[in-house]
Amino acid sequence: MTCIYEDFDSAFASVCSDVTLYSNNKGFFKGLVEEIVSLAEVDGWLSKFEEIVDKEKVTAVLENQTVMDALKEVLSRIQPMFRGKDARTSHEKRLLAQTALKEGDLMKSLALASQAVLRAPMTGADEIIDNGISLALALWLRSDILLNLKRPAAALEDLKLALKERLPARMRAEYYWRMGHCYKDTGEPTRAKVSYELAGRLLGNNEQAKIQLAKDIDALDYADKPRHPPDRSDISVTGGAKQNIPALSKLLKIVEEEEKGRFAIAGAQIKTGDILLVDNPYAACLLSDFYGSHCLHCFNRLDDSKESAAVWCPKCSGVAFCSIKCRDAALTTYHSYECQFLTLFIGSGMSVLSHIALRMITQAGLDTSQQIHSKYLGDVKTVESIVLNDIEGINKKNKMKSRKERLNRTKKGLKGFEDKNSNNEEVETKIEDKTSHHEKLEMTAAQIYSLCSHSNQRKGTDYLKRIIMGLFLTECLKRSGFFKDCTKDNLQKAEKVICELIVRNLQLLQFNAHEIYETVRGQHLFNGSKPIYIAVGIYPTGALFNHECYPAVARYFDQQKIVLRAIRPLQPGEVVSENYGPHFLMRSLKERQRMLACRYWFRCDCIACKENWPTLKQMNAESSLYLRCPNASCTGKFKLTKNPPNRCYKCAAAINKDSIKMCTEDIDKCLSQYQKGASLMDEELPDEAIKTLSEAVDDFYNAGRPPHWETHIAQESLRSCFAISGNIHIVQNETEQKQPTI
Repeated sequence: MTCIYEDFDSAFASVCSDVTLYSNNKGFFKGLVEEIVSLAEVDGWLSKFEEIVDKEKVTAVLENQTVMDALKEVLSRIQPMFRGKDARTSHEKRLLAQTALKEGDLMKSLALASQAVLRAPMTGADEIIDNGISLALALWLRSDILLNLKRPAAALEDLKLALKERLPARMRAEYYWRMGHCYKDTGEPTRAKVSYELAGRLLGNNEQAKIQLAKDIDALDYADKPRHPPDRSDISVTGGAKQNIPALSKLLKIVEEEEKGRFAIAGAQIKTGDILLVDNPYAACLLSDFYGSHCLHCFNRLDDSKESAAVWCPKCSGVAFCSIKCRDAALTTYHSYECQFLTLFIGSGMSVLSHIALRMITQAGLDTSQQIHSKYLGDVKTVESIVLNDIEGINKKNKMKSRKERLNRTKKGLKGFEDKNSNNEEVETKIEDKTSHHEKLEMTAAQIYSLCSHSNQRKGTDYLKRIIMGLFLTECLKRSGFFKDCTKDNLQKAEKVICELIVRNLQLLQFNAHEIYETVRGQHLFNGSKPIYIAVGIYPTGALFNHECYPAVARYFDQQKIVLRAIRPLQPGEVVSENYGPHFLMRSLKERQRMLACRYWFRCDCIACKENWPTLKQMNAESSLYLRCPNASCTGKFKLTKNPPNRCYKCAAAINKDSIKMCTEDIDKCLSQYQKGASLMDEELPDEAIKTLSEAVDDFYNAGRPPHWETHIAQESLRSCFAISGNIHIVQNETEQKQPTI
C-alpha cells in the first residue's frame, strides 16, 4: 500500500516516527535499535518481515536467531536502576533545612526538608542513623516550616504522618502543642484547645512552658470557622452527557466514514463557548523533567498544594506524590512495577509514549492485560464498546451489546447482588459502583484498541523498532516481578502476549495521544501566560476528534481531564474538529501538509487547506472581508469588493446591497465587542470576557465567514480565557522567594 508520507518526505516521516519511540540525542536505545536493524537487513530478512501479517511479526522476530542473540546479550544486562533511599543524605538535608529555617529562608528550608522526607528510608530500615526514624524527624521539621509558611493543613498532615513513623515519645508534648497551633490556624479552636490541653498534661514540671501554653489557650477565638480551600467544581458538558458516552455532550454524535474513520460531528446547533467533552485518560504519564515538581499520579504541582506537602514512595526517591491517596493508588497499580527501573527508562532515552505503552500494561496487571490481548489482539477479536455501538455511517463489522445487556451480564456476575429496586437507573449505579478498577479498564480498552494504528502503512523497519522496544520493556517487567504468578509452562506465552500488547500500544499511541499542559502565568491572569507541557495521555473519547487546521474547539486540562470547548458556532452535521499542532494561523499550507503527512500519516483537506488561507502574519486588519450567503442553509461566501456578485456561486441566492449593508454593520458591531472582550481580559474578568467574545463570534458567523483577522484574534483570546478554568500555576513575583524544585 502506498504511504501518504512518501508523497512528501519519507526521511522526515521516519524521524517523526522514531521520536515517538526514543530520543535521537540521548540514551542508549537509538544505538541499540540501529545495530539490530542492520543485523535484520542481512539476507533480505527485513524485506520479508514487512510482508508478514501483523499478528505474526513478534513471533518472526523471536525466531530470528541472529537478531535475538544480539538482543539477549543486551537484555541480560538489564537490572533495577533507580534513585534509592539514603538515611545519611536525608540526615544531611534535614540539618541544612534547619539552618535555612533559622536564617529565615523558608522556601529553601521547605525544599531541603522535602528532600529529606523523600530520601529517608522506611522507619527501622537503618537504625545506625537517627535510630531508624529519619522519616519521622524529617516530617517533624517540615511541619514546623509549613506552619511558618501559613500552610497549617499541610503541617497537620505531616504531624500525623510523623506520629505514624515512630516519632519519639519524649516529643509528644511539643507534638500536641504544635498540633494545637495547626488547628488554631485552620479555624478549628475547639480541636486546638483539646490539643493544647493534651500538651499541658505532658509538660511535667516545666512551669514556664505551661504559662505560655495558657496564653495560647486564652488567645483562641471561638468565633473562628474552619478555613478549608473551596471545593473544585466539576466541569460538565453543555446540554447534558450522552448516555452511552458520558464524556461527550448530547450536542455531538460520532459517525464513521471509510476514509476518515470515526469522528465527531455536531448533532445539534453548537454555540461558541459550549463545553463539548470532559474526558478522563485511559492512561497518562508525567514527563520525567517534572518528577520533582509534580505529583506522579495526578500531575498536581506540589508547590501549589495547600493541604499537604510532597509524599514519598516507600522504595524510590526519584518521584513524589501530592497525597497519601495518590501514592497508594499508584503503588497498588503501576508504580510497584515501574519504580525500580525509572532511572533506566530515563537513561535509555525511551519516549514518554513508550512509557505510556508500558503504563497501559502495569496499571491493568497481568491477568487483565491477557484478557485485553485475547479480546482485541487474539485470533478471535470481539470489539465490545459503547462508543462503537453509538456511531452512525458505514456498516460496522463489530457491534457491541447494548448498555442494558452489558449491565445485566455484569449484574449476574456479582454474587449476592439482588435487584430489589425497579428503578433501572439506581440498579445501574449500584452495579457500576461495584465495577472494579480492572473491569473498568477492560471495558474502556474496547475504545482504545479500536483506534487507528495505521499498521498497513507501517514499514518493516519501523515495526521492528517497536518490537525491540516491546521486548526491552517486557524484560523490565519480568525483572520487576510482573510475571511472578506464572508457571514455567505458561511464562514464555505470557511474555509474548505482553510484548505484542506493548507493540500495539506503541502503534496506536503514535497517532492518538494528547500532550497535557498547565498554564503558567504571573500576577496578571493573562499577560505573559504560556502553556507548559507536563505529561501525555490517551483519551478514549477525546481521541475520536479529527484534525482541521482551523479547529472548532480549544482544549485545556483540569488536572488529568481533557476539556474541549467550542471556539466557533457549528450547525448540525458539521465536523467538530480539533487541532493536532499545525494551525493555519502559524504555518503555511506546505508546512502543514508535510507535518501532518509525516507525523500523522494523512493528507488534510480542511477548508483552510482547500482555500489556502493566509497565516496570521499575512493577514492584517485591512485584509479581505468575506460575507456569508444570504441563504441561511447555504455555506457559500463571497468576497466584499466594489463590485460584489449578484448571486451566490453555490446556491444562486440573490445578493443585494441591503443584505450586504446589514452584514457589514453587524460585523462592525462584532469588532466593537471584540474590543470590549479584550478590555475585560485586561481587567481580569474572564467569565465576562468569555460571554462577550463568544456572543460576538456567534454574531460574526451570522454575517461573515473566515478567514477574518479580528475574529481569529478573538478566538485565540477565548482559548486563553478557557484555560483559566484548568491547570494554572502562578509564578511568584520578584519580591517573593521562589521555591526550588524538590
